[in-house]
Amino acid sequence: MARIDSHLAEELPTAAPLSPLLLINFVGMAASYAFIAVIGPLARLLHLHAWQVGVMVGIVGVVWAALSGPWGRMADNRGRISVLRRALAGFTLAYLALAVYVWWALQGGPHAVPAVVVSLVVLLATRGVMGAFYAGIPVAMTAWIADHTQADNRAAALAKLGAAGAIGMVLAPPLAGWIAQRHLPLALLVFALLPAVGLTQLRRLHEARQHEASVPREHMRPTEARIFLAWISSFALFSSVIIANTSLGFYLIDRLGIAAANAAAWTGYALGCAGLALILAQAAVAHFKQVTPLYWLGAGALLGAAGFAATLLASTPPAICAAYFVAGLGMGAAFPAVSAIAANAVAAHEQSACAAAMSMAQGLSMVVAPVVGTALYDWRAPAPFALIVVLLALVGSASLVPQRTGSDK
Repeated sequence: MARIDSHLAEELPTAAPLSPLLLINFVGMAASYAFIAVIGPLARLLHLHAWQVGVMVGIVGVVWAALSGPWGRMADNRGRISVLRRALAGFTLAYLALAVYVWWALQGGPHAVPAVVVSLVVLLATRGVMGAFYAGIPVAMTAWIADHTQADNRAAALAKLGAAGAIGMVLAPPLAGWIAQRHLPLALLVFALLPAVGLTQLRRLHEARQHEASVPREHMRPTEARIFLAWISSFALFSSVIIANTSLGFYLIDRLGIAAANAAAWTGYALGCAGLALILAQAAVAHFKQVTPLYWLGAGALLGAAGFAATLLASTPPAICAAYFVAGLGMGAAFPAVSAIAANAVAAHEQSACAAAMSMAQGLSMVVAPVVGTALYDWRAPAPFALIVVLLALVGSASLVPQRTGSDK
């Protein structure tokens, strides 16, 4: 992991050490995606329904959206590093509580698990607390970078932070699935302890001497004409990823007849393939700067739709992995394009308001997508993937319509 963060930080034009934040984002994303990789098999072993898993995933979005503001105010009042320390510690302890409960619940075997209502309440509570603390991590990291980098270097720093998280997303699901294939509670325990590594890095950071006073900013609604395409596209993209991730484990078990333990491994492999493709696509977007964001959004969304459509035709786990790789290429091209389209559509003094409005799309998708996706799965197993194909096809088609806002510049 040291090679990962040092490689990403080596070209950052700032005296402040960014590598601790890269490692923190790496372990945080790895821990989060490890849980997604085993959630389907875990639900089957605890006799939970797919819609209950959707609620379990969705509660994170609710508390995330509710507490991002308070975490930001705390970061202003008590410092970025203090907030990072509290958020990382709380997330780690809540994750450990979840892992310990799963270990206890499954120690007697699948026929001796606690009542469904007990498991549901415990998992909802621990997941909710995990989301409440994790919400403070990106807020504090972004604020710290803003304090310690000049404006023209800030985008590079944030891009490297995102890349570190993407690497965690790639590596964690296959590893979690491999461990879960042998002992599912152990996989949760390993990744519950991983964020504690981030706590050891905080001593390498120093607080800015003085935070800038908060400046009231203009509010921007998602329905604002200039950013509506970007906002609705972002909501569709995030929703598609969440639905695909939460449905895959069930789909492997129910449609392909894979055993629960093996399904955890194949879910991890598929998500790892998608994450690797996402990184490759983002590298291509960064390299071919002459291609407009609007084109990347359209091409990426349509390629993503093709990949998820291929999932419905796949009859073996390796074919699922290949389909997710194609989908990951499309999503990797579309995600950075959305942010660029929104930023290019507004004036300089509106950038903060624009970013706040766009962040609502991700928070809302974390609430709506798991519930809708799992409810559709309970109705018909292919339905969630069919919905994803429709959503991405609509985004791709809409991006081909000429825009008057200049967002395609």
